[in-house]
Amino acid sequence: MKGLRVLGDYALEFLVITLLVAVSAISVVFLVPMLVGVTGYFSKELDARRFKDIFTTIAHNWKVIVFYTIFQLIIIVVPVLNIYFFNTHPDKLNKFVLAISVIALLFGTVYLATAPTVIVNMNVKFRQLIFNGFMMLFGSLWRSALSVLMLLGIVALTLKYPYLLVLTLYVVPMMISKLMKENFYKLKAKALNTSVEQLKRKEKEDDYLDEKGAVKPADVHFENVASFEKTESDANADETQDVDESDGVITDEAQEVDKVDDVNADETQDVENVDEQNESDVMTDAPHEVDVEENGEDLKR
Repeated sequence: MKGLRVLGDYALEFLVITLLVAVSAISVVFLVPMLVGVTGYFSKELDARRFKDIFTTIAHNWKVIVFYTIFQLIIIVVPVLNIYFFNTHPDKLNKFVLAISVIALLFGTVYLATAPTVIVNMNVKFRQLIFNGFMMLFGSLWRSALSVLMLLGIVALTLKYPYLLVLTLYVVPMMISKLMKENFYKLKAKALNTSVEQLKRKEKEDDYLDEKGAVKPADVHFENVASFEKTESDANADETQDVDESDGVITDEAQEVDKVDDVNADETQDVENVDEQNESDVMTDAPHEVDVEENGEDLKR
């Protein structure tokens, strides 16, 4: 049953992601934002990701996505037009224009592979995006080369075999997001002087990036964690001490109440003793009066 459920989840993902990417590719302008959203979607595990993550990722990073989209449209669309449509009348400058177009297309493809992962995982501005997107290549050269080749293959299929694109619009974005995320982990672990495995374990506990997208030092991270744990333990100890002190106050009050009860009991016992003494005196005096009266009658006789 679990295998069938997982298979159904992947089948649903294939249909929805393929449809969204295809519609955005037809519009051209919305392709780049959609790739960023899909990267944010694939950055989570299968059980945790939701289709709304695509649109929340776009909405959360819309400022940098606007500049990134303009950059990609210029550096990819224009070279493609030069290479495949405007290259119909060869002349002396044609080879130079063709070479510039090929280089621009290559750079645009590189950023199409690396930049979405940077946008999803780092809070960056456009200038930082350009720098970090280029540095992502050095996380792993073979993963970067494979990602770029897959994107170039999509460009080739678009121009020659467009009917085969349906098979790639889901698989290629998913594979590129996974490959680039591993590059990101490797560079981040190197900056923090730790291992990728430890970084993945701590990913859900702490945020290693500051507001500018820079990686925090590992020492600062561990000091913050230790400080937080110490503060929390001290707070719990203070609460326990307050409870103990309050219990001590209640105990003291109870002891005072017991003492008052003992005093009242003693006073009650004293009163009872006095009453008993009075009663005994009355009983003792009564026989004496009777004796006096009897002696008086004897004297009269």
